Formats: sequence, structure tokens, C-alpha cells
Amino acid sequence: MHNIFRKDTEKMKIAFLISAFTDMPHLQRLIDSLPEESNVYVHLDARCEVRGARWADVHFISKRFKVMWGSFTQVRFQMELLRAALNSGTAYDYLFMLSGQDYPVWSNSRIVSYLEGLNGRNLLQGMKLTGLPKSETFEYTRYRFLNNMPWRYGSVGSKLRVALRTVTQPFLKKPLSFTADGLHYDLYKGSDYFAITRELAEYVLQTYDNSPQLRRYFSNSFAPSETFTHTIAFNSRFADKCMLTQGPVKGLEELTPLTYIEYGAKIKELTLEDYDRIIESGKMFCRKTVTGLSDELMDKIDGLRVKGLR
Repeated sequence: MHNIFRKDTEKMKIAFLISAFTDMPHLQRLIDSLPEESNVYVHLDARCEVRGARWADVHFISKRFKVMWGSFTQVRFQMELLRAALNSGTAYDYLFMLSGQDYPVWSNSRIVSYLEGLNGRNLLQGMKLTGLPKSETFEYTRYRFLNNMPWRYGSVGSKLRVALRTVTQPFLKKPLSFTADGLHYDLYKGSDYFAITRELAEYVLQTYDNSPQLRRYFSNSFAPSETFTHTIAFNSRFADKCMLTQGPVKGLEELTPLTYIEYGAKIKELTLEDYDRIIESGKMFCRKTVTGLSDELMDKIDGLRVKGLR
């Protein structure tokens, strides 16, 4: 695909940290659509191979994981993506956490100018779970033992994992307020997809590396990639530079500031029929876009992006 987006941008230094496990043609299209002077770091699931695509100027991190959704492996690859970008020698102003099935809705010039106007604020949204009704917190009080084992859903191992969670729930509840390595934390929930400053990224990675008790808490938690970074940020000096939402909320969409997503039993695969809702949302990115299914949608978005109308 001819790269029609990669033009010179301002001197804002941006790193896009992408997790991918499928649809390599779309990953290439996503990378080609991002600002020219930004850098891209990719975690590719250890079960995947890169074939038939151009990967110039893309940093594939060497430490790869077999990722299980909802397990601590997602936090681990997020932290390795942060580590690769922070150790690169480039002092990034903002670091984005994206999925390989995202696609930008805004033009690159609008993305850059918006970041320049943030004045160090983070596009990290969170909701404090402590004190919310049981309907909002139940899953977060359940210990998810053996959650990092790569067992297929429906397998004997997976059924054992579910059985342990069910049997232990009545008498073993995970606290929503806790202490780890001498620091107090209240649990906060948000989205996997966010953009944070270098200073907050450094603090999150430092905390991850230096707090084994914190890692242990999240290693058997529900969807820890949606709580780990948020909990660190909102219990730190960076809290007032993040986006606090007073809960409860109707759905995770309300905690996803960057990305248009339609949640249901699973994340909806977007098509041309979703175009108007995506544009009306005002979100910077959309997910989930799929090669062959979402092509017309992305082509129409590209038309606006090239004209600078988004």
C-alpha cells in the first residue's frame, strides 16, 4: 500500500506501542497510517510469524509472550513495550498503547496538534472501584488462579481454572484496597488503550520492576491490563494529570478515551455501516478493523484524513 499519510509532522516525539496477534496486512496498514516522525514498537504474540509484509522502521521487541486474554501476560507485554521505547535513547513526549486492529480516525496533523495542547496531561481514564456496588466490582474480588496458563478455553485445564475460581469465591475475596511494598493502593479500572507522558511511563515501569508484591496482586486478577497502569497512575502524584471518571458506568466504552469500540459478547468488527457513529464519537482511533471486512470503512476514513478534515 502506498503510504499517503507519512508526511513531516511537528517535532513532537511520539511512540506507538502496538500489540498484535493476527492480520499482518492490517498491521502494516495501521503502521503506514501513523505520523512520519513517530516510532513504532510491536509486540507480536509468540505464536505468530511475520510474513509477506514490509517492516521498515518498526521495532519488534525481542521478548515475546504467548498471550492469554485477561491474564497477566498482557501486562507483561505492555511493560516490555514501554521498556523498549524508554530505553531507545529517544525522549518521547507521549507513548500510545494500541492494538494491531486499531485504525486512526483523526488526521496526523490533528493528532500531533492535540498532543501539543495537552500540557503534560495523560489520556488515561480510570474509575475507582473501591466503594462501588457489587455489580461493578464482583469480578475484581475473585482470585483467578492459574490464569497465566495457556490452556484453550473449554479444555480440561480451563475448566479446572474456572472451578477453582468458583469454589474459592465464597470464602476468599480479593481486596479492592491493599498495600504492596509499603504503598497503599485503591483499585482503578480503565481501558487497555491510552496515551501517557514519558514521565508517567517511566514511573509505571519503575513501579512494575521494583514492586514484586504489586505484580503478585495483579497476577491472579481479572483483566489486569485494564487495571494495572491505571491503579499505579491514580495512586501517584500523576493522578491529577489523568482522567478520573466517577462510577459506576454503563460499559467499558465510557472508560476508553482514545478509541471507538462497540463491546458486546465480543468486540464488534467494524464495517462501512459504522462510519457515521465512528465519526460522531469524536474518538482518535477505532477498533476493531479487519482486512477484507473493514476496507471500505478505512478507505472512507482515509479520504477525510488526507483532506485534513478529521
